[in-house]
Amino acid sequence: MSDQLSPRNISAPITRQYSNFAGVDFLNDPTKVALNRSPDSKNIYKNYVSGGECIETRPGTIKLNNLEQRINGIYFYEINKKYVVIIHSGINLYKCNNITDSIEDCELLYDNMNNSKTSFFVFASKLYILDGINYLVYDGITLSNVLNNSYVPTTTISRSPSGGGELYEDINLLNPKRINQFCADGESIDYYLDAEDIDETIVEVKANGDILVENTDFVVDRKKGKVTFNQIISAPDLDGNDNVYITFSKTVENYLERISKCTISQVFDNRVFFSGNKDYPNAVFHSRLENPTYVSDLDYYQDGLDNNKIKSMCVGNNLLWVFKESNQQNSTIFYHTPTIDSENGKIYPSAQGNVSLGCYSECINFNDDIVFISRYGLEAISGNITSEQVLSHRSSLVDLKMTNEIGFENCLLAEWRGYLLCVIRTKIYLADSRQVYNGIKGKEYEWYYWTDISEDNSNISAIREYKDELYIGLENGTLIKLGGTNDSGKAIEAYWTTPKDTFKYENKYKSINKRGAVVNVKTIPNGKIKIAKKTDKENWNLLSEFSISGFDFSNIDFSNFDFSTSEHNYVILPAKTKKIIYMSLKFYSDELDKSFGIYSANLEAFIGGYVKR
Repeated sequence: MSDQLSPRNISAPITRQYSNFAGVDFLNDPTKVALNRSPDSKNIYKNYVSGGECIETRPGTIKLNNLEQRINGIYFYEINKKYVVIIHSGINLYKCNNITDSIEDCELLYDNMNNSKTSFFVFASKLYILDGINYLVYDGITLSNVLNNSYVPTTTISRSPSGGGELYEDINLLNPKRINQFCADGESIDYYLDAEDIDETIVEVKANGDILVENTDFVVDRKKGKVTFNQIISAPDLDGNDNVYITFSKTVENYLERISKCTISQVFDNRVFFSGNKDYPNAVFHSRLENPTYVSDLDYYQDGLDNNKIKSMCVGNNLLWVFKESNQQNSTIFYHTPTIDSENGKIYPSAQGNVSLGCYSECINFNDDIVFISRYGLEAISGNITSEQVLSHRSSLVDLKMTNEIGFENCLLAEWRGYLLCVIRTKIYLADSRQVYNGIKGKEYEWYYWTDISEDNSNISAIREYKDELYIGLENGTLIKLGGTNDSGKAIEAYWTTPKDTFKYENKYKSINKRGAVVNVKTIPNGKIKIAKKTDKENWNLLSEFSISGFDFSNIDFSNFDFSTSEHNYVILPAKTKKIIYMSLKFYSDELDKSFGIYSANLEAFIGGYVKR
């Protein structure tokens, strides 16, 4: 009788409380998972907007509209205290007054976009757009190509008609035009520019305040870079003052494409940094101070000598971080520090980090934590930022599942309500900034796992948070938003399982007390929870289902209604079971518009005799 749960073998019961839930654990065996984590859960999270004390069903998805082609980018552009939504869909760029506008209601701004991921940034109240082909700017009224409206530098000043002078501004990669300033000598008619073989475009001249016209007041020898005036231009009234301004164009091969082919942009230190040009995989370019339309042909840095391309950039700790794809020989992380140079003013020299693990997709500054996706999961830079960076892992609990997802190499990163979202096709892994623990190599996040974030099983291709709301673009052109209690009319399958609990004794039988099972559930309008158990003797077996509705007439189902007004409901669980080795509970919902939430669950088990095979 030693293996039976007889009265003489029963000691004081062991009480289990599953509470203070902390996320999933896809790493450890279900018998080794902490009681506040789940070895198998989906579509559950902590809703910190309503307190974050319990776990509950994720928000549903609401279909907003369909723009027919892949959504490559979404941006909420605010101007004059209003906003418009800029959406890159396929090769088209739209302006919509509301995110819910249909394609017929949106204004087509441009129809020659690159059908790939878009990079947006706002500078001086204007929206700039990069897609790997175009560099565009939108001011709320007009969309234009930056290359056609960029800054024209004055490359030479105090120049005499025969040449010389003082170098003043660098050539602008974004504009073939340049200005030469001359000080007329009152004798010469030939003025030599600082470039030969200039373009056939019209040369513009202003002399002593008068506008002169080519082929009327002067002729141009473009081969020699010489302007010949019909009449001598008088010297300036003040000796040494420039009084002749000549504007001409000199196209340098591939200069314009150095920026227009970039796919990555980052605003830092009142400048814009560009990268991702496949022809210059190591290059980081930057604009001049407070001017995204002026990129000097000398303002660039080479981050490494290999051909491993730059994957992403972000800002943190007053540094610009640059992450490159994997390289077995060299470091793959670089950083740029603002530095004052006596000759060149503010510069951003490139420094090589000591981390060689490459970036798979993107990096992001997540609440001052510089993180990036590697082939092993989510990594972070810690330690001495500028000398001895230490690579810390942040995703041990979900690596086994996340890194084996199809499409993991294209993982998108975004922030939403304190979560870091790692988006892979139709799935989202959520790192919780408010729940961390000390792992083997330092701080790690607790994680949640969502699935079926889609419409017609189309993959996520763009994601944008705006004023605490999350908007998602799909490859089929559909725009959806998180919200509601169903996925565009479909039920959300959400569940949370407890670990395989052996109640501290793997080698002994247990009996679950029929009076010791209580579940503290959240009162949710129209809510419902189902509870099942699993033991070594049986697979999931439904124990009970409960209405957890509060007193709220909105969207209410009176067949699933009680008059509770408390935030909590305590339900008794008929979990009585004899002679088992382990037990797991499953809290779930699989019905339309039936969400649930759990604060805690309690079980009592009596320990019996030793297990026999």
